[in-house]
Amino acid sequence: MRVNIPSNPDYLIALAKAINAKHTALGAASPLNGIEGIAGFGTQVTAADTNNQLAGQLYKQAETATEARDNALGPDTTTPGYVRFYVTAARDVLAALNKGSEHKLGDWGFEVDATAQATAEQKAAIKAAKAAAKNKTATT
Repeated sequence: MRVNIPSNPDYLIALAKAINAKHTALGAASPLNGIEGIAGFGTQVTAADTNNQLAGQLYKQAETATEARDNALGPDTTTPGYVRFYVTAARDVLAALNKGSEHKLGDWGFEVDATAQATAEQKAAIKAAKAAAKNKTATT
């Protein structure tokens, strides 16, 4: 026969509350009195229960805040009225005004990458080289 201890915090706390209630009801007659430190068990159960409830509330608040944040950011860069749209529009206007001096967009908080983009041919060559290297290691 096996007596399982739940790993789920909700179930473990419920079990601990039941054990503590029975222990408290039995008082001096409780067989748990022989466990060293058992006097602090009730306090620990209360702390676990309180913090578990708080965690649940904060999780719900975090979900709501995340949803509100995502709604304010917007679905994409092309939908007017959202943060993504305005940031993209600001970048485009500033880039046009600073053509040839795009580094000045850094003054606005943009991260400006001055490295050249790989051409389609360069990307294909890199991909082929990686595939060849992978095939070589797979056959050895």
